[in-house]
Amino acid sequence: MIETSKFKILTISWDPTLAMDKPSFGDVQKRNIDYGKQVSAIHSITYSPKKLNLKQKQISENVVAYPTNSTSRIIFLIDAWRLAKKICLENKIDLVLTQDPFLTGLVGSWVKKKFGCKLLIHYHGDFWQNENWLKERWYNLAFYFIQRFVLRRADALRVMSGGQREKFLKTGWAPSRVRVISTPIDLEKFKTNAYDGNKPNSKYVLHVGRNDIVKDYDTLVKAFDIVSNKVSNVFFLEFGGRDELIKAMDRQRDISLNVQSIKAENQINHDELIKFYNMSDVLVLSSTSESFGKVLVEANACGKPIVSTATTGAKEIVKDGYNGFLVPIGDAKALADKILELLNNPELAEKMGVNGRTLVSERFDGRKNTELIIRFWSDIINNNL
Repeated sequence: MIETSKFKILTISWDPTLAMDKPSFGDVQKRNIDYGKQVSAIHSITYSPKKLNLKQKQISENVVAYPTNSTSRIIFLIDAWRLAKKICLENKIDLVLTQDPFLTGLVGSWVKKKFGCKLLIHYHGDFWQNENWLKERWYNLAFYFIQRFVLRRADALRVMSGGQREKFLKTGWAPSRVRVISTPIDLEKFKTNAYDGNKPNSKYVLHVGRNDIVKDYDTLVKAFDIVSNKVSNVFFLEFGGRDELIKAMDRQRDISLNVQSIKAENQINHDELIKFYNMSDVLVLSSTSESFGKVLVEANACGKPIVSTATTGAKEIVKDGYNGFLVPIGDAKALADKILELLNNPELAEKMGVNGRTLVSERFDGRKNTELIIRFWSDIINNNL
């Protein structure tokens, strides 16, 4: 058996903040530092646009990030493969893990074939046997076939929810090769970043997303509009997807939503985001598909109730009527109705928030998930699946 302290890991991902000196969003560097404490080395290739001109970054003593500075996401394939070959020629890599089963997965499969290491595919999205995902973009059908190619070469899969896992087991994957391990979350961090400002006599509805159609900003904007017409002094906070929110508002000329009632940004420091979680009355998520929904856990960790569409991932986190509400995908009225129920019933909102904090403390502790991830790596490398 190989000791975990001897492992050398290669990761391939899409998050350029991994190589930034001062990331403005997320905690990916901290997670990699925590993983690095358990293994010999982590070499992390990450996509970065050429305009950022990022440099190789030593994140910690044994964790290094290699930005690709690619001119496009297709060229990223070539750039990532070039870097992977160089890293593998200089280091005996035991395991390559990729962020998705598509382009990063394709590079991972090439690395496995040429250098003989194990291959672990991460499913941070609900891509397998998901008709909603197939309909989101015209090119997802091509990605579906790439996914099938990559899956035939994978040694194991890490998924974010039990619903995802069940779909793979039904198609013949061995249970030991598909494990549910959500992204580690430092729950203690959410107890020490409470909102310390003066909160006006207003209601705040928070959405945390990204500029991606999977977040279904059209449905979100319609729900916001319904809520704003029934509750006075309500404000809507959007962090991560300002561009898509504006586009959705432009597409719906018949809405009466007041722009002055919206605060929207594309990026925000994670510590600042936690303060907005604490300031808000409810977190809403309108996605058409989610494999997990980290923001749902983060909101509950701050004691805030949730209203979310019933995606595979949301159903893993939200117990309908206990720590939040689940509504049908694409149903703006149902989304608005549940937001209104919580805004108009602060006692219910507080109770659901308390329930949520208890639930995530029991199920999504970051230290436990980090241990599960390292154990999975060990089992893959040592053929213990």
